[in-house]
Amino acid sequence: MPGVYLKVNEKHNVSNPLVNTIKWNVIDRIGHLVLTNSPSNKMSVEFFREMGLVKELILQLPDLKAIIISSEGRHFSSGVDLDELLHEISGHQDATIFLQSNYNTLSFLETLPFPVISVITGVCLGSALEMALFCHYRFCSEEAVLGLPETTFNLIPGIGGIPRFAALSGKARALEYILTGRTFDASKALELGIIDAIWPKKEMMERTTEFAGKLPEIYKKEMRKVYIDRYVGRKREGRKEEGRG
Repeated sequence: MPGVYLKVNEKHNVSNPLVNTIKWNVIDRIGHLVLTNSPSNKMSVEFFREMGLVKELILQLPDLKAIIISSEGRHFSSGVDLDELLHEISGHQDATIFLQSNYNTLSFLETLPFPVISVITGVCLGSALEMALFCHYRFCSEEAVLGLPETTFNLIPGIGGIPRFAALSGKARALEYILTGRTFDASKALELGIIDAIWPKKEMMERTTEFAGKLPEIYKKEMRKVYIDRYVGRKREGRKEEGRG
């Protein structure tokens, strides 16, 4: 069936001009959430507002089979607009309320009963990586660069990235990268267990859609590693990889 834009009501139609940073489209029961604020796809205050609208849509579509999060342009996302973030925090009497709101906007992805998959190309930094870590699966292009560089700005990752990074890579390695703010490439991300596969950029969407289509209708989150081994495997460039699943 052709892609259609879905809506809560006429006011919340995500295809209207008021939605500038995200496109939401459903094709064959797979939801496609596309970041459209290229070239860097910064996560602005407007982005989080629009994610809240998309959240409403998704929660009204229990028959979705999967969601794929991708981006227009070269990069997945460079993370939040730092100047805007600092301005917003300074304008709130309690900055934790603002950060908690952003956390709630993204954390619902993790709780969905069907698979949520991020397709990472180019840079995926800061809050963008935190969003990807809320997804059930992360697939990377070969040239991708990831990281949580907040400490280089005298900040810390504030919307859920720390515990999820640690759960995948182990606490010691997570602390190393979080405290130094160092970025890392796709190969290191696979070694750390942060991502699940590395594919050529031109094949990313086709292979991700194929993977989503193979997942069983009765999807079980606790079977994540089994699904990866069964439908993706650990092969990259003809070699067996030892990564976390």
